[in-house]
Amino acid sequence: MDRRKFLTRAGVASVAAATVGCGEKSQPIHPTRSQDVGCFGHPIPAECQQDANGDWQLTPGVRTAYSRCFSCYNICGLRVRIDEKNDKVLKVGGNPYCENNSGSPLPIETSVKQSYIALAGENGLTNRATTCAKGASCADSVDDERRVTQVLKRDGKRGEGRWVTISYEQALQEILQGGDLFGEGHVEGLRSLRQLDKPVKPGFPEFGSAANHLFATYCAEDTLRGSFYARFMQQSWGTSNLGTKHAYCGAAQATGYSLGMAAGFEEWLNDVDWENVEYGLFMGTSPGSSGVSLNRVGRGLADSRVDRTFNYVCVDPLLRTTVAADTNATWLAVKPGQDAAFSFGVIRTMLEEGWFNKAHLEGASEKAAKAAGELNYTNAGHLVIVDPKHPDYRRFAKAKDFGLGGDEAIIVKAGGNTLVAAESGDKAELFVSQTVKDKSGRKVKLASSLYLLREEAKRTSMQEYAAKSGISIEDMRQVAKDLGQYGRKACVAGNGGTNSSDGFVMGWIWATLNTLVGSHDAKGGAIYGNGPIGGMEGRYDLANIDNGVSLDGVVNACRDGAYESSTEYKQKVAKGQNPYPASTPWHEVLPAMNAAEQWTSHANNDPYQAKVLFNWRNNFLYSAASISQEVVASIADPKRLPLVIGIDCHMNETNRYADYFIPDRSMLEEYAADRMWGSYMLGVAAAAPLVTPRTVKNAAGQHVCMEQLLVDIALDMQLPGFGKGVIAHEDGSKADLLCFEDWHAKYLANVASQCEKLPTVTDEDRQWAGLDYAMKPLTPRLTATEANEVEALLSRGGYYVASERYDGDFVKGAEPKCLQLYHEAVAQLRHAYSGEHYPGTITYHEHRFWNGDSWESHWPASEYPLLFSSYKATVRSNYAVAYKRIAEISPTNFVYMHEETAKQQGLTDGDKVKLITANGKPATGLLQTDFGVAPGAVCVSHGFGHSQGFGGDDRIINGEKLAGLKARAGGVAINQMIPSDPTRKQTASMLNDYWTGANCRHGIPIRVEKA
Repeated sequence: MDRRKFLTRAGVASVAAATVGCGEKSQPIHPTRSQDVGCFGHPIPAECQQDANGDWQLTPGVRTAYSRCFSCYNICGLRVRIDEKNDKVLKVGGNPYCENNSGSPLPIETSVKQSYIALAGENGLTNRATTCAKGASCADSVDDERRVTQVLKRDGKRGEGRWVTISYEQALQEILQGGDLFGEGHVEGLRSLRQLDKPVKPGFPEFGSAANHLFATYCAEDTLRGSFYARFMQQSWGTSNLGTKHAYCGAAQATGYSLGMAAGFEEWLNDVDWENVEYGLFMGTSPGSSGVSLNRVGRGLADSRVDRTFNYVCVDPLLRTTVAADTNATWLAVKPGQDAAFSFGVIRTMLEEGWFNKAHLEGASEKAAKAAGELNYTNAGHLVIVDPKHPDYRRFAKAKDFGLGGDEAIIVKAGGNTLVAAESGDKAELFVSQTVKDKSGRKVKLASSLYLLREEAKRTSMQEYAAKSGISIEDMRQVAKDLGQYGRKACVAGNGGTNSSDGFVMGWIWATLNTLVGSHDAKGGAIYGNGPIGGMEGRYDLANIDNGVSLDGVVNACRDGAYESSTEYKQKVAKGQNPYPASTPWHEVLPAMNAAEQWTSHANNDPYQAKVLFNWRNNFLYSAASISQEVVASIADPKRLPLVIGIDCHMNETNRYADYFIPDRSMLEEYAADRMWGSYMLGVAAAAPLVTPRTVKNAAGQHVCMEQLLVDIALDMQLPGFGKGVIAHEDGSKADLLCFEDWHAKYLANVASQCEKLPTVTDEDRQWAGLDYAMKPLTPRLTATEANEVEALLSRGGYYVASERYDGDFVKGAEPKCLQLYHEAVAQLRHAYSGEHYPGTITYHEHRFWNGDSWESHWPASEYPLLFSSYKATVRSNYAVAYKRIAEISPTNFVYMHEETAKQQGLTDGDKVKLITANGKPATGLLQTDFGVAPGAVCVSHGFGHSQGFGGDDRIINGEKLAGLKARAGGVAINQMIPSDPTRKQTASMLNDYWTGANCRHGIPIRVEKA
């Protein structure tokens, strides 16, 4: 047998680990096993095999199913092998129907049996469906040795790690009733906490009712279960304090990017059209390092290198593995947090040299764009009023004020000096600055959006951009030239790797660069997937609750609203005072439900404190950079926070402070229907429980989980939206919401009803997809039609539909957009400290605190000579840390530094070092030096150092000690050393993006010393 054929057959192991090749007789599926497993272990039973007649058969005792991965938030498809006798997950691979797993996904009409056959033999190379190490390791998630499966009550001081097991019923009653639960005094139960008729902060109506004393944190990325959690917290209970991780992940960039895409405030991020891209600029990352599916991007990157000699540049403080020799890749070693300096050097060069898509930018209206063969149009030529004395200063000049039309903007017609309405269909002159008279005879100074952008870029010299960023003028000019040359087939992308005080601006920069070259929605450019198929609407109305609580106009504890509408502002104005600065930050641009900031407010008792915390699948004390130790102290103190309920599979750095720990289902024990990051095809990744949940049952025989706890609380307190007949069906009937399965059945039915081309499920499909097991809890809760649709959805592990991708030079189905180089709505906002207007265009400035002081003025280079940057390790995530195989693959992280930088600091490779910032809480790690780090930078990956969670810590349960697992605690946790903002004059503080309030983790001044 030649080597290729051997490898081909060896590759079949992902489908049939012990099968023989096609046409050969099968061997016994359970061979006699040697007792010597020290080297390789025992082979596991295959999913399927060929019989003596060449027919494929499922292996007896092995159930197979397509599912979805939640090992990280990118969401890919899975195929899972289950040992039915032992109720164990045997192995996990990729779903061949799902674009995120397969370079050539199978058509959804392909039968389930045929999909497995397509993965075997020679066909396996073409149809190969992979999953990354995180996905492959998730088999460990079900029976992890430190998973919490019993209901726990703390037995000692909060956070001390001492617990006793109690019944679910006892926990439920104590949470509801309260009392002297821990010998520390009376604890108020939930029954008396929900006071909708009482203000949470008297005299400040914007903060709503006393029901807001309940703070909840959750995982919004799990859309099916997360929407249930949000239903309870917001519409049923009535709290606005529902926090998630977005603001300390990538929300600043996503919000910034949206400013370049539309006139409103949303969240956008682009993908790369890997099918035709020829040039890429990756900011703060490299392809596949974070943000989208490693499976999808890895395959797209490899194909692009081979098929089109794809050229790309990674601007990052750390040299990543995808930027290597002979890959047509360039690494530009930017100083941490100085991405904007590099970007503005590129933009200045493009605008001065004319290296931009002039025809695209001149299209000032949809009519003009269409005439020029363009899809999108821009406001590059729209004229802005730049006279500070004019009542419409910073707004677009309106055509009606110049006798040219209505409320639309005006432009100077290209090639002349004539003012016309932007909607006229004429091309726009791009660089305009002039004074004209309006129809009343008043002189008005006007400037075009692109002119204002060029002036902003020219405000700083190229020499300073180079000095700040650490990237030469020559390199910046080359990138500018390449972007202009490749045009539509160039794409600029990033995701969270530039979270500094200007993270909001960085997202807008990415969008702006794509606008300058005309690559939005272009073949080979910046593309936007079809988005999720949500399950809140459809056959069942899950979005609305009769008599539910309305939170319209209520500002949460993060103050994510307009300061100018606040009571504080109005009181100051009434007294004739300057309303600025506000007493504490307000952020109107980023309503991202910042879990870390809401707990900063709690620690400061401003505007009020929480009385109870529900924490489900969230770990803000670990994951949020710069969170104050005062926040930790406020959560650990029962006098400041009387009641804490943690709900999860694992005890982490946050829910270790719980009073009651409610065990939850794992990712392979739940239903799911989620969006995918990296997939362009219309679709949704779906899943059903694959094994029996490991959580304890309640007295009614139901497995304890998040949904059951909230249902039981709601039924006891008679909250709206839960109970008999609370969900409206499209036929006018009413459905119940009484248990876990009720919600999941209805949500999946809604998703399936929106899938227009679901396959017809056969008996053979049911057998090969394990549908009897998946559907048994759902079928009694659905109509026959709904059940058929849901099992079709689950049979393929989701819904994946390929369609014609392009319409000429653009992506098919993309809607025309007015791309924003100047954002009028943003320009009307004011910073809550200074009162200064937000920038109407992207703006370059040094890093600033909340009060406008520079970081350097408080953290001088003489004391902190280096700059810190964190990044996501490729195979680590919030949940993957608990997978045994992941700990084996990447047991620790390191402190990375350039060799010359280390020498200058008196350090050598292998030193144990302390990372010291201004917060006085150093981190300790092991130094590794090479030339793959920007000079003056210190880079450490996130996701390690779990000495206080996931089993890395000691626990005592019912008097028995469970010693911490060293593998879980490997490496250094770095977020807790990020300093907070010293200019926020309260005890607890955070270091936030100047404009949006998202958390910073890049460009932090630091020094490194031998430990």
